[in-house]
Amino acid sequence: MTYCVAITVNKGLVFVSDSRTNAGVDSVSSYSKMHTFGNPGDRQFVILSAGNLATTQGVISQIKHDINKFAEVNLMTV
Repeated sequence: MTYCVAITVNKGLVFVSDSRTNAGVDSVSSYSKMHTFGNPGDRQFVILSAGNLATTQGVISQIKHDINKFAEVNLMTV
């Protein structure tokens, strides 16, 4: 089970998530389920993920690739 929470407070937002992954009884590891993107003083994006780890890794990898390669449309240009 994954835990991801976003809470509104007086001075902004607080995001928390667990990092435990489970591929079976004997295979427990950790992978951050919270990913942040943004420019200080400008836009900020926080992605909290749950579900299939491979899908999450694929999506985050594509987002990072688009940002690093200055794709015409990416999180820093929308």
